[in-house]
Amino acid sequence: MFKSMNNWCDLPTPMGTFRMYDSGDEGIRIISYGDIYSLTEGSLLRMHSSCLASEVFGATDCDCADQLREAMKLMAHEQGGLIVHLHQEGRGQGLARKIEAVHLMQYQDLDTYEAFEKLKYEQDIRTYFPVVELLKHLDVAHVRLLSNNPRKIEFLQENGLKVTTLNTHPNIRPENAEYLETKNDKLGHTLPLEKLSNGNVEFYHSDQPWGGFSNFSQHAVYLQGKTWRTTEHFYQAQKFTDPALQERIRRSASPMLAKEIASQIDSKHHQEDWNNKKEKVMWQAITAKFSQHPELKELLLSTDQRNIAEHTVNDSYWGDAEDGSGLNRLGELLMQLRSQLRNNKVPSLCAE
Repeated sequence: MFKSMNNWCDLPTPMGTFRMYDSGDEGIRIISYGDIYSLTEGSLLRMHSSCLASEVFGATDCDCADQLREAMKLMAHEQGGLIVHLHQEGRGQGLARKIEAVHLMQYQDLDTYEAFEKLKYEQDIRTYFPVVELLKHLDVAHVRLLSNNPRKIEFLQENGLKVTTLNTHPNIRPENAEYLETKNDKLGHTLPLEKLSNGNVEFYHSDQPWGGFSNFSQHAVYLQGKTWRTTEHFYQAQKFTDPALQERIRRSASPMLAKEIASQIDSKHHQEDWNNKKEKVMWQAITAKFSQHPELKELLLSTDQRNIAEHTVNDSYWGDAEDGSGLNRLGELLMQLRSQLRNNKVPSLCAE
């Protein structure tokens, strides 16, 4: 296995350009951010079992596709990581048995655990030996595993790997809320299901609770006589004075790609004294966003006096580093904007 790893292609996605590798087995799909042979100790890893319903057809009653997208976003942000996508539907039971179980859940009001029990199926028969083999092939002994499933952690550890665990953060919907609770309560998962922690409003991914506060949320802004897909597009473009570079970023298909393009441009093209200008640019962007989208203004005002934090370990300047050690400057600016909106002090010409 893995002898054909020299067979690969680029995989352009809204989160960035990944690589897809031929594993030699149609049931094992390998995706990495960057050259797979450049993975280092402590690289991000997602061992992901296929979910045809959510990943292909957009089903909303689970969190499988959500977790996959989150993993891709994190890897694009870090400019590295590995996803091993395994053909293991229904926690390894296969698609036909999965459909049986879901039918029982829908028409007999059973949870996922109860449905498997009634059908006399084991709850989880998945194996991750191909991932262990691949990591050994790559000479990687320590990974940061993106998972809420203790079975995955134990499997890797039992096979000699050092594992640091990072939770994925579910997008809780009416269709999947009970399913997520069952995974924690009956299957031992560690999903962080609380939307608020210690009374704080915490946000990061644009498709999760409070995601409208993220610069990646799909809320276009009109600034400098142009429409920008997101505030992230505008912010990244302002790093440069060259109109051609700005336009290239403005036209990028997603905020993640806008950020990726900006990071690839040599810093010698940056505006002079960018570090002292970036907060002014961010303020201009979020002021336009929350003024031009009334529903976002209402959402911001609905937070009352609660602390707002961009909850991420990936940015200790704009975020809070998840332990409060970051500067959380984006959260601070949002709270400043909230105060001004409440007192009607935001300039009416913020879009210019």
